[in-house]
Amino acid sequence: MQGDTTPKRLRRVLFATVSAAAIGAATFAAPAHAFTGVRTRPVLLVHGYNPTSNSTDCSADFAQMITQMQSEGFTGPFIKVGYYSGDVNCTVNLRNYGSFSDSSSWKAIAKAFSTYVYNTYTSAGQTVDVVGYSMGGLIARGAVYGSSNGQSGFSAPIKVEDGVTLGAPHNGAAWYSNLCLWGQCTSLKPGASDISWLNGNGNPQGVGGTDWTTIGSIDDWVVPSASAANMTLPATNKTTYSGVSHTGSTNYMHQGVVVTRADEALANAGQ
Repeated sequence: MQGDTTPKRLRRVLFATVSAAAIGAATFAAPAHAFTGVRTRPVLLVHGYNPTSNSTDCSADFAQMITQMQSEGFTGPFIKVGYYSGDVNCTVNLRNYGSFSDSSSWKAIAKAFSTYVYNTYTSAGQTVDVVGYSMGGLIARGAVYGSSNGQSGFSAPIKVEDGVTLGAPHNGAAWYSNLCLWGQCTSLKPGASDISWLNGNGNPQGVGGTDWTTIGSIDDWVVPSASAANMTLPATNKTTYSGVSHTGSTNYMHQGVVVTRADEALANAGQ
C-alpha cells in the first residue's frame, strides 16, 4: 500500500462499540469534551448518494453536526459541498470544478473535488479537513488518492490533514446494490471497477500526510460495518457503533457521540 499508515496523533481515544441505548436521544446534546488540537482549519462536508432525486439539502444533512462541532470548540469555516444539479443550501457545488452528470460515478465527482480543494486551498498553502458521509467518503478518499499520484483528471496533490468517513461504502454498499444496472448506484456495488480502483491504496496520503478515521454501524443496512471500515488503518482509527442508521433522524450526523468521535479525529489532539 502507498502512504504511511502510522497515525500522527500522540493521543488517540478508541471508542468501542456502544449500545443503542448509549447513543439514544439523550446523547443528541453535545457531550462535554475538551480538545487541545487544531480546530481552526476549514472543514469540508461532503454529502452522500441520493437514490430518489437530483437534489440534496446540505443544511438538512449537516446543520445539526455543525452546531455541535461549534459548541465543541471548532472555529474555522464549515464548507458544505454539493454536486447534484439540484442541490440546495450548499456552500459550493462541484459542477463549477469538473464535468459530470447527476448519474456519473463518484470517481468523476472526486476528480472535481480534488480540483476544488487544490484551486481554493492547496494552491494558497492552506490545509483542510474533510468529512465524507456515505458516497461523500469515497469522493474524499478518491480525491486524495487520485491527486497523490497524478492520475488522469485529478488535480495536483492536495493538502488534507484529517479525513473522517461516516458510513462510507469503501468496499461497496449492501448486497442489494448488486441489483443496480445503471446510473450512479452501479459505481457503489461491491466489486465495481471504481471501488476496486479505490482499494488499490488503503491509506492514501495528501501533501504533508493525511490521518483517516472510519466510522460505521452494525445497524446501518445500507453500508455494512465491515465495508465502512475497509481502509488500511490502525484499529484506533476505526470505530463501529450500534444504534446508528444510515438515513433518517438516527443517522451519523444526528448522533452526538458520533459527532464527538469525528471531532476528536479532526481536532488531531496533541498536534
